[in-house]
Amino acid sequence: MQASNSVTQIMQSARTQQELLAELEKFRRTVTVMFTDIKGSTSYFEKYGDVAGLMMVHQCNDMLRQIVEKHTGRVVKYIGDAIMAVFDDPKESISAAIEMEQAMDPFNAPRPEADHVFIRIGLNYGSGIVKSSDVFGDVVNVASRVESVASPEQIVISDTLNQQVAMSGAFKIQHLGRYQLKGKEEERDLFEVIWTEKKSPQANVSHTVVLGGPKFHVVQPRFKLQHVRKDGSIGAEYALKDGKLTVGRQGCDANFAADPHLAPQHARFFLDRGQLMVEDASQGAGVFVRLVATYTLQGGDIVMMGRQVLHFREKAEAVSAAAATGTTIIDMSAILNEPVAEFIRVQPDGSLDLNVRFPLSDQETSWGRNKGTYIFPEDGFMSRSHAKVYHRGENFFLEDTGSRNGTFVKVRGQAPLPVGATVLVGGQLLKVERA
Repeated sequence: MQASNSVTQIMQSARTQQELLAELEKFRRTVTVMFTDIKGSTSYFEKYGDVAGLMMVHQCNDMLRQIVEKHTGRVVKYIGDAIMAVFDDPKESISAAIEMEQAMDPFNAPRPEADHVFIRIGLNYGSGIVKSSDVFGDVVNVASRVESVASPEQIVISDTLNQQVAMSGAFKIQHLGRYQLKGKEEERDLFEVIWTEKKSPQANVSHTVVLGGPKFHVVQPRFKLQHVRKDGSIGAEYALKDGKLTVGRQGCDANFAADPHLAPQHARFFLDRGQLMVEDASQGAGVFVRLVATYTLQGGDIVMMGRQVLHFREKAEAVSAAAATGTTIIDMSAILNEPVAEFIRVQPDGSLDLNVRFPLSDQETSWGRNKGTYIFPEDGFMSRSHAKVYHRGENFFLEDTGSRNGTFVKVRGQAPLPVGATVLVGGQLLKVERA
C-alpha cells in the first residue's frame, strides 16, 4: 500500500500541481532528439577486456560528441555505450548523423576487420521539456523507440522529423515502413536516411506492414521452415502450403511425435499481406522467437536466456511518472523502496517463483554465465556474456549480446517473423527462409 501511495503522490505532482506544471512548461520547446548505439562493443570487451573496451567506447563516443557539437547540438547524457543528444535545427541533426556514420570508417581503419564496431542512429522531432542537464517527455520516448528499430550503419528518423526536412531536398530519404511503437495506438511511418551507396538499405521485415491497393501489384513471397538439429545442421524442410503451415506432435503439416514438449497442434505459420506470421496454438506451452534486433519489453513478457525462463514485470505508473518528471529509475526505486521493474523466475509448471527476482534498478542490467549483473555459472546453455536490458524514457529494451544459443521472447498471440528468424516450438528449432 505504501508503494502505491508513493506512486500516486508522484503522479499527482506531475499532473495536478499547477505550480510544478507551470514551471516545467517554461522549458518546453520543439527539438530533435538523437540516440546512437555502438554495435560490436560487446565482442570487443570479450576479446580485449574491460579496460581496452572502455577506452574504445570512450574514444568512439568522444568522436561522436565532437560531431554533435560541430552541428550545434548538445550531448545530454551517456547511457552505457549509447549517446543521447539534442538539436534545435532538424537539418543539422541529420547532417550530424550522416557525418557520424561516415566517420566510422576511419575510426575502424587501424583495427582488424573482426574488431570493427558500428553505430545505429535514431532521431525524432517533437515537443519536450529541455533543461540544461536533461531532456524528457514523449519526444525522448519516441526517439528511443525509433533508434531500437535501426540496424548497424543505419539512420532511422520519425515521420515528424521527415516532415521538417523533406522539402529541403538536402538529404536522400526513403520510406522504411509502418511500425507499431510501444505506447502508441496508431502505427507510425519511419524513414531511412541514405548516407552511403556501398550497401543497399532494406526495411526491417519484422516490423514492416506491406501496404496494398489498386495501384500496386504485390507478389506474395514464398517461405519455408528449416528444422535445425541439435548439432546446428539443417534437417527436413517444410514449405508453406497456400500460405499456411502447422507444427505439432500429430495431425499437422510438420509433426514431431517424439517431442513431449509439443502440443498436438502447437504453432501456426501464415502470411498476412506478404508478412510471415506465427501464432501460438499451444494453449500454454508457448512459442518463442529468437531475437534478431532490439526488443521493447512489455509487462508480462516471458524471456528465455540459456535455461533461465523469466517473467518481466514493471510498475508502468511509476515508470511513466519517472519519465514525466525527469526522475531516474534508480531514484524512483528508492522512493518506492522496491524496483520499478524486474524479472521473476518462471518455474517448469509455468508459475512464478516469487523468491527468485532480478531487479532492474539501473540504466543497464546484464546477464551471463560468468559475466554480468546476474550470473549463472551452472547454466551451460548461457554464454559468458548473454544479454542485457537497458532503460530509456518509458521503455526497457532487451538485446542479445552475441550469445551462442540466443535470447528468446515468448509470442503473445501472433508475431511477425523476418527471414532468418529462429523459432522454438516445443523442443524444436525452426529457421525461416525464403522458398
